[in-house]
Amino acid sequence: MFSSPAGLRSGKFPKLVRFVCPVLLALFTVGIGSLAAQNAAPVSSVDPLIGTGTGPGDSINLFPGPTMPFGMVQLSPDTESNGFGYHFYQDTIQGFSMTHMSGVGCPDEGDVFFTATTGPVQTQTADFQSPYSHSNEEASPGYYGVQLSRWNINAELTATDRTGAVRFTFPAGQPANVLLPISHTLNYTAGAHVQVVGNRTIQGYVENRAFCGDHQTYRVYFVMTFDRPFASFGTWNGTTHEPGAPSDGTREATQDDHDGWIGAYATWPAQSHAQTVEAKIGISYVDLAGAKHNLAAEAAGKSFSEIRRANEAAWNHDLGVVDVSGGTPVERTVFYTALYHSLMMPSIISDADGRYLGFDGKIHHVAAGHEIYANWSGWDIYRSEMPLLALVAPRRTEDMAQSVVLMYQQGGWVGRWPQINLYTNVMAGSPLSVVLATAWLDGLHGFDMKSAWRGMYEDATEAPPPGKPYAGEAAIDWINKVHYVPNDKMKYGSVSQIQEDAIAYASLYRLGVALGKNDAAKTMYDRALYYRNVFNPEDKFFRPRDADGQWVPNFDPKQEEHGFIEGSGWHYQWMEPADLAWVVQAMGPDLFNQRLSHFFDYKKPGWYGGYYNPYNETDLEAPFEFNFSGQPWNSQRVVRRVLAENYTASPDGIPGNDDAGEMSSWAVMSMMGLYSVDPASLAYELVSPVFPRIVVHLHPPYQGGTFTIETSADPDSTPYIAKVALDGRMHAQNWIDFHDITRGGTLRFTLAAQPDQSWGAAPEDAPPSLSQSKP
Repeated sequence: MFSSPAGLRSGKFPKLVRFVCPVLLALFTVGIGSLAAQNAAPVSSVDPLIGTGTGPGDSINLFPGPTMPFGMVQLSPDTESNGFGYHFYQDTIQGFSMTHMSGVGCPDEGDVFFTATTGPVQTQTADFQSPYSHSNEEASPGYYGVQLSRWNINAELTATDRTGAVRFTFPAGQPANVLLPISHTLNYTAGAHVQVVGNRTIQGYVENRAFCGDHQTYRVYFVMTFDRPFASFGTWNGTTHEPGAPSDGTREATQDDHDGWIGAYATWPAQSHAQTVEAKIGISYVDLAGAKHNLAAEAAGKSFSEIRRANEAAWNHDLGVVDVSGGTPVERTVFYTALYHSLMMPSIISDADGRYLGFDGKIHHVAAGHEIYANWSGWDIYRSEMPLLALVAPRRTEDMAQSVVLMYQQGGWVGRWPQINLYTNVMAGSPLSVVLATAWLDGLHGFDMKSAWRGMYEDATEAPPPGKPYAGEAAIDWINKVHYVPNDKMKYGSVSQIQEDAIAYASLYRLGVALGKNDAAKTMYDRALYYRNVFNPEDKFFRPRDADGQWVPNFDPKQEEHGFIEGSGWHYQWMEPADLAWVVQAMGPDLFNQRLSHFFDYKKPGWYGGYYNPYNETDLEAPFEFNFSGQPWNSQRVVRRVLAENYTASPDGIPGNDDAGEMSSWAVMSMMGLYSVDPASLAYELVSPVFPRIVVHLHPPYQGGTFTIETSADPDSTPYIAKVALDGRMHAQNWIDFHDITRGGTLRFTLAAQPDQSWGAAPEDAPPSLSQSKP
């Protein structure tokens, strides 16, 4: 039905073959042998359907539709209402919407919803939704196509940064309808307005709540233009309990509360042959004029095919920053799809003319050549996604950092999970302080560090003023008083809270040293060690304690949510990435290695209280921590295992929620053989790469041209490191500095089939830790 040459993405293979046997599928898809794969453009190795299936106990929440790298528009089919959007296992498409967030953990967005039908106009979801089949579905970067089988309509989608383009092909002999049930969102619609203008345009707005139970609202303005005049039109205006009937010829409808259900439609008479209707939709978070200008600036005069080709070219450019050679077709698909998912968020919020809505609710302008970015899954992405973006998209990362600075200047605080221009206060810690500190230490200085430092320091030491929409660090007054978070004063993850805060404090210490702020750096160094106050020297676990200093009784380290956020004492005993040398010594090297080995001694992946959990961010650093305890060969072993068991070329091929690209970025870095458990330290732990050759094309402000990672032959069967050379010189340390990468050069691994227990195992070979430095 569709023209894509890739069977995996086009859905032309039976489900059993496609996803039960991905190796055979990849051979059919890419061609037997690897020569074709090496010469293919990166987009040919991306499958957007990966990660749209069922994760352990729940859905993964990724969307398969088109978007640009970090695009404002993330246009995709929705198979549900009041949920996450698209799920591979659901067999009905309700319609398509312009906004989504990639893999987050709460129902969200789904704004500016539309679909197509034939016959009489129907206004209820049950009457316009349609079954579909994966055999008539295609997804690739910049394109999504599907047959709505109920109506025999082919729907095709593509996108620019701020606009979507849709092509509906209707069957012969049937009237064609395009519906905009604008009240349909994936979260909580608070209001909407729709207006039919002339005979080619429908425009308006939808007002939705922020995600995860937040009652604050935002608006998305839209304008939808058609490639030819519609013959008739109308609106409807009802409630969720009594959906209104279509009212031909009416031009406006307004929804004032959550119970409203409004929409508009346009129709074309039946033809004796199949007819195609194309539409372009511009959106803006500022106003209707912004939506119109975005549409004119990015899509005017361009055909659907031209927009699709431009989108694909943009993805080829951004994915091509990392060029991998060798490996199996499945490994290339897993790698480039993970990189694709890492390049979606934070997403652009500023309009094409530079206007954007600030955290003060006012309209601001960003200078030409720059963008403002929103939707920061902070608690997740500070770990590996933002370090990855600093490497592969440094100029964007500078704009992202300045976006955080502007949040502070306009809104009054550095948030931890801001959505659009709203503080949601989801999760814990000060993750965006880690992001800003890491970016600056990486050498990215294209943002206002004077304001950034002020905002980060306030967040690390002060409570926010009362009555503000931002929360700051939990129990900060108690932290200042007793130097930990008392469990009887903060029930939500008291131990996790101080551990997360300590990571930010350590990052600010390193940044303060770099900025010459010695007194402030000393303060942050001392605070960075507060995590030790919840370490029990008797059982050698991090544990909750009350304000009087007493340990909370009946502690079970396998019990989740007992002083910990989305995890247990077993999960969080590894959550001190800035100071692991102290943890190793406090626990004792033998016990540390014994416990960490036991942590990975599970029969199969699962959400266990006492074993490694590959489905959440709390454990992402754990596989690399043998590098700190004298057993780096075990890190090499367990990283390969985690990759093989949890990252596959299937709809279930990403563990847990992707959380705006965090889980995917873990795979990207791990497959490259590099990972930083403490990004602000600039130390990147080494494990064995999956591919025999990886070339990172460096961009300004970095001085190097390329950084090349090479291995000896057949890394698939040789997962262990025997020796490493950096720019031709033997390298005994089991880590390298970030600036070793950005200067350009070559990192060569000699790999082996059996563990080499000498390389990188000496105490002086371990990565740096906070307690080894002098404040």
